[in-house]
Amino acid sequence: MRRLLALMLVCCVWMGVVSAEDAPQALLTLTHNDVVTDAAWSPDEGLIATASEDGLLRVWDASDGAELRSFAYPDAVRGLTWSVDGLRVLAWSADGTVRVWAATEDGTTPLLDILHPGGIRGARWNADESQILTWGGADGLARVWSTVDGQIVRDFTHAGEVIQAEWSASGGHLLTFTQVGTATVWDARNGARLQDIPFGAAVLGAKWSADETSLLTWTKLSGVLVWTPPSQTPRLTLPHRTFVEGATWDLDESHILSWAADDTAKLWDAQTGELLVELSHIDWVEGAALSRDGQHLLSWAYDSALLWDSVGANIAEFRHDLLVMGATWNADESRVLSWSWDKTARVWAMP
Repeated sequence: MRRLLALMLVCCVWMGVVSAEDAPQALLTLTHNDVVTDAAWSPDEGLIATASEDGLLRVWDASDGAELRSFAYPDAVRGLTWSVDGLRVLAWSADGTVRVWAATEDGTTPLLDILHPGGIRGARWNADESQILTWGGADGLARVWSTVDGQIVRDFTHAGEVIQAEWSASGGHLLTFTQVGTATVWDARNGARLQDIPFGAAVLGAKWSADETSLLTWTKLSGVLVWTPPSQTPRLTLPHRTFVEGATWDLDESHILSWAADDTAKLWDAQTGELLVELSHIDWVEGAALSRDGQHLLSWAYDSALLWDSVGANIAEFRHDLLVMGATWNADESRVLSWSWDKTARVWAMP
């Protein structure tokens, strides 16, 4: 309720900043019957998949926005990911239903249908897509499933709810993070617990570096912390005034981008912790991303995805009618895909 009231309060202020006539117009508008929670281009960018609170996963033609097919779930669909070949979509719903669909074929029967009891926070294929990792719910489990027969391969048990889990690049290890603030490294092949790294109960999320030697954590009170395990002392502290929504490295991990409820996104030098760019918003920042070449930043707050140059000048605002849930570039960064509480996903041309 507090979040909804905050959005209503800033509405009048925001509407006066950029008129509808001045704002860019979407190339495509893809419509659901409820909040769009996730969206992604297929690897060849010929298709777009969208997930919604309406219980549907939909697949669209990315050239003209035509709906090609839809797949039903028993609850709100919370996330999706494409297979590497672009022929299948993995998506999961709030009740823990995880299904894999043939994205290029009509049909009501999924290729795989599994259930992580108690609901989940996410699901991911391993590198060769022979297994699926699920995590979250009240059971304290991260669970690995076979994509061949949908059987449980192994459970990884935690003391608290798993808020995040990742495969290593090789698929040989799992990295998990719990609600009580402990990161754990596991051997994915035999389930052995290799290392526990405690960071405290205030941690809201974490992200490993590509080589898994450094770890970002973001917190309620301390901003973003950069760790080099097994050290129990952070190497850098990157401050925000209030709780941090998320953080990530750029492509070569020379910079860190963080975003927070203090209405800012900040770009930092990953070695020194120097603040390089601060982007101010009228509401808390739900997410942000860096372009591959580092020349543009994308952030989303309230009803817009905002495009910035590398020195923090606002270039464009891609407007929705309600809160923007997420945004991403396509591969060559010529287009932006965004999705929103307004029941749409939209495609925009880069200026």
